[in-house]
Amino acid sequence: MGFLKKNLPKGIWDCCEKNVCFKRFIVNISEDMKIAFIGGRDIRKLGGIESYMYNLATELVKKGHEPIVYCESDHYSVEWINGFKVIYQKGPKSMFLCKPLLGLKSTINAVFREKHIDVIHYNAWPPALSSPLACLFGIKSVMQGHGHEWKNTKYSITQKKILRFMERLSAKMNKNVITVSNAQSDYYNRSYRKNVVTIPTAINPPALVEDKLQYLNKYGLLPKKYFLVVARIVPVKNIDVLINAFIKSNHADYKLVIAGNNEANPEYVNSLKLLARQSNDIIFTGAVYGEEKTSLIENSYTFCIPSTSEGLSVALLEAMGLSVPIIASDIEGNREVLQTDKAVWVRAEDEQDLCSAIEYSIAHEREIFASTEFNRNLILENYTWEKVTEKYINYLTDLFSHRNDRVSRCE
Repeated sequence: MGFLKKNLPKGIWDCCEKNVCFKRFIVNISEDMKIAFIGGRDIRKLGGIESYMYNLATELVKKGHEPIVYCESDHYSVEWINGFKVIYQKGPKSMFLCKPLLGLKSTINAVFREKHIDVIHYNAWPPALSSPLACLFGIKSVMQGHGHEWKNTKYSITQKKILRFMERLSAKMNKNVITVSNAQSDYYNRSYRKNVVTIPTAINPPALVEDKLQYLNKYGLLPKKYFLVVARIVPVKNIDVLINAFIKSNHADYKLVIAGNNEANPEYVNSLKLLARQSNDIIFTGAVYGEEKTSLIENSYTFCIPSTSEGLSVALLEAMGLSVPIIASDIEGNREVLQTDKAVWVRAEDEQDLCSAIEYSIAHEREIFASTEFNRNLILENYTWEKVTEKYINYLTDLFSHRNDRVSRCE
């Protein structure tokens, strides 16, 4: 897009901009459409936002576009992965200032050092506070919501009020807003009167791990003999509630595996490990990636997602894609993808309800596995990166064609 705009005669380009069909054609064939993604951590440690940037950028390269991914780090460096450029920026240690300042730093880099950027895609509101700078230099910006940070129970009441105010401010500042779930789109439409487009997160079609015992032996696990949670260990995930529920439950010879970490708050992780010492059947693996993560999910008896708040969990999509039964908290983010009769539902933060769900799952194996094929097909039909990338490119095409004035929902 940038190359064509700068090299076509002005009269021809003006005609193109007025012709929606021809503009769509130009956007789709352009091989140098440069899209900067801002707002993630280490691209190799695929959390929710990082997974979104990594996989979307990978698919965009395949379609002839030029994505650039900006990541948080403790040093400045540049590398190339799967054909796209990754720029690591050093940021402050402050929990509140890190992402906004890194957003500003990355925006300045994209505007002044990376030439001919067409779109800057901000992941979540903190980096999106710098979007006016992009607009000032004629670069279109998109803000993507991945959840509501102010719902996180780790913050005080005052901090939550500040976070909600900043979310409102960024929503007002950004004309083009997308989210990963219809529930979030409805929230932005209702709260800020924004026409928001839903472009969900996704997974790659899961490949089963051939040597399934390799990773299980590492932790002393047997196939289908453990409950699993895969998440960043933060209070909003309610892992403490899950631990207490598991300890209280009559879980026979089943174990609970907690796969995740939080390098920014090791004290909280240690507090959970201390809590788990009441049982010999609870295992912390730390953060897991790649085949190890796939193997742990694939061979689990049930995948647990008891969070108070979620955007659209990648780990949940992966578990569904691998035909694993689900225990899920009854929240909008989980209801987005799970049908009422296709999971064991629990009230968020309800220890006794979660305890009962664990015992029910053990006692009703046939019932909980009956929904797994349906869940798998749902994911493979609607939540693959190939399909999501197509939706994303269509959104950008509409953006440049001035036709993004409708709310697009995930069907």
